[in-house]
Amino acid sequence: MIDILPTLALCTSHLIFEKKLLRIWGLVLESQGVAHCFESGPSLMVSSTLAPKAVAEILAYEAENSTLSYPAPLPDNSWSSLLILAVFVMLNFWVEHWTLEAQEGVYQAGRLEAGLVVQGQWWRSVTALFLHADAGHLLSNVVALGILGPLLGRRLGFGLTWTLFLASGALGNTINAWVQAPTHLSIGASTGVFGLIGVLSGRVGRFSSGHRFSNILLSLGFALSFLAMLGAGEGRVDLGAHFFGLLSGLVFAVVVNQRWVQKLIQKPWSNVSAGMLCLVISLWSWIMALSA
Repeated sequence: MIDILPTLALCTSHLIFEKKLLRIWGLVLESQGVAHCFESGPSLMVSSTLAPKAVAEILAYEAENSTLSYPAPLPDNSWSSLLILAVFVMLNFWVEHWTLEAQEGVYQAGRLEAGLVVQGQWWRSVTALFLHADAGHLLSNVVALGILGPLLGRRLGFGLTWTLFLASGALGNTINAWVQAPTHLSIGASTGVFGLIGVLSGRVGRFSSGHRFSNILLSLGFALSFLAMLGAGEGRVDLGAHFFGLLSGLVFAVVVNQRWVQKLIQKPWSNVSAGMLCLVISLWSWIMALSA
């Protein structure tokens, strides 16, 4: 007979083994036909051959009955996201007042051209997020970001939220460039918008009860529902960009949901650092585009 409590202490969040907890674990083992006994100390004794099964059964019970922990929201930072969107809109209207030749130069330098991205002009995956076909195109993306930015900002911080917008949008554009024909052209922030929807969907799965596989299906179903409702319209909609932006957001959600990232988010300097990183990458990409 061996004591399995030291093993359970390493595998669970319990620091103190109270009588009530041990009684519940005993019932779990009894329901699975695992012989056991309690000794002072405390100790939960089972035979060495049944120890792996006993530990596995208790861990399965803990996973199914663990209390979901919802992190406290960060201070309201909606004004930061709204300020970023205001600057974004003003820059677009500023460009609209340039000469047609200057506007054409900016669009040719910054738009996503699949063949050029594949050849190494990576910055186009970033700069394309800042260009829009017309005022309606710009307004639809600004409204979406005006909702998603503050919503995720309360949980992730505005700096990380906008970094995720940029990262998922750029990754989605890059993947889309590789699967499309070399002549494929694309502009618009909607790839990043669907990236944030992917992050939001991943967060929904993270804080839902159930097994990991069912949570993955829940996140994926939630994300694809948004894609079907908002991202598969008629006209000049780049469905590939929306789809790959969504998948990129889901991938980044897996990283964001890690405990060490959640702890890091609570530190003010991490939020500022993420925001500065987003700004630097954006400016660097445009410098590369205009100089090229």
